[in-house]
Amino acid sequence: MLGQGSEGRKESEGSAQKLIEAVLTQWEYRGSSAISARSLTTEAGVPVSSLYHHFGNLEHLYLSAQAHARLEAERWCAKHLDSLAVAGWLPPSAFPALLAVLIDDWTERQRRLAFAWRECALAAAREPSFMAEMEAWRALWSSFWQTVCDRCGRSRFGELTAFFFYNESLFHLIRWHRAIDCAALHDLCAGWSRWLEGELAEEGPWRRAAREEAARTMPSLPVQGELSGRIAEAAATILLREGLSALTHRAVAAEAGLTLGVVSHNVRTSADLVRAAFEMVYRRVSGSDTLTPQPLDVSDDELIGLLLGFQRDEKPLPSLDELLLAVARDPSLASFIPQLRYMRGRTSGVLLPAIAGGGRTGSPLDHALLSAVASGMRQACLGTSEDEARRRVEQTVATLIGMLRRNA
Repeated sequence: MLGQGSEGRKESEGSAQKLIEAVLTQWEYRGSSAISARSLTTEAGVPVSSLYHHFGNLEHLYLSAQAHARLEAERWCAKHLDSLAVAGWLPPSAFPALLAVLIDDWTERQRRLAFAWRECALAAAREPSFMAEMEAWRALWSSFWQTVCDRCGRSRFGELTAFFFYNESLFHLIRWHRAIDCAALHDLCAGWSRWLEGELAEEGPWRRAAREEAARTMPSLPVQGELSGRIAEAAATILLREGLSALTHRAVAAEAGLTLGVVSHNVRTSADLVRAAFEMVYRRVSGSDTLTPQPLDVSDDELIGLLLGFQRDEKPLPSLDELLLAVARDPSLASFIPQLRYMRGRTSGVLLPAIAGGGRTGSPLDHALLSAVASGMRQACLGTSEDEARRRVEQTVATLIGMLRRNA
């Protein structure tokens, strides 16, 4: 009897673990919005009743999968910190190559964990029950990057580097051309290292080439004219309210008060519909209808106020992240990739002169770096009180100003 009981427990534990593994697999390839209890149990090879027996509901299964993924991520962090301990204390010049290698290793060799982390961020932005898990992820990365920075003589910049990592590890999940992506990532990390030294960054040859190709191949904007703008507004509204899985031509037609035929004629494919929604959400976030906004001449207090404005409007940020993850998963959205990866910073760049001082507008790489820090900072403020959000923004702005004005 004891033997049978032991075997039964093992089988039960095995079923629970299979379900967790199925969640991690489907997060990598499909995302939470496309998952159902049936798709998970089919993936796991267990009956639907097994899910409810072990976890009660999908949310509890997701929370268990998050805890499992984070434990695996802790092991990844510990392995790399052990490697750094073998190398000893490194000079600051070693930092950019190490940063690029760690981002690439995380997004390539730990790809399903990287997607799990992103799914937690999306869930926490919409469901308070996931906020504790998201805070645990934040604490993990904050500690990891502080230790890495300590070992490379960059102790003052652990939090900023964690913000940078949050953003760049998302974009590096989006695969374009492997060799170019990796070389351009090294250019970006070299630019980040220049910022930590108090200097603006010149754009490296690989990132410049990738950006120029992205500009050359950019498709025409889907939001042109009153009718297409109306369709894009409806698409963005659905995306923000219900998520990517609800974004269909029929749903957009109903939201916009148009016929399905009109919407289908003006936005022919699902990829075009996603592109229109993305562009409109981007405009809502940036507050800009132009691709070349002018630099802003604002005081430090006004700069903090502008960044705080981004924090208060929390809904577009997870929607943008959901779109980026969809592009990372779905080959039919590949036309987005060059522009998403290499033409960032259109809006953040207008704030750079106010941070860097001396009338310096910076390079396209500088604009992408500021965009990365701002995005990471915004995510770190999600779920916090207004006072805590202000404190984090003020601290980030003070660090950036002290860093970039040092040699102005």
